Amino acid sequence: MTGAIIWAVVALVVGAPFVLIWWKIADRWADDEHKRFKVKDPGPAPTVVKRSDVEGPGE
Repeated sequence: MTGAIIWAVVALVVGAPFVLIWWKIADRWADDEHKRFKVKDPGPAPTVVKRSDVEGPGE
């Protein structure tokens, strides 16, 4: 039982900083990718056509 508690504490002490550092590195990578691939002009908004607009009232 004591061994499990020790491993849990070690996992928390080592795991939490590892995850935070991993997120920091991944965030930098994502920022670099966003700078590398700029967002293109999306152009005009798409036109939405409803079925009721296409078909007549009796169809």
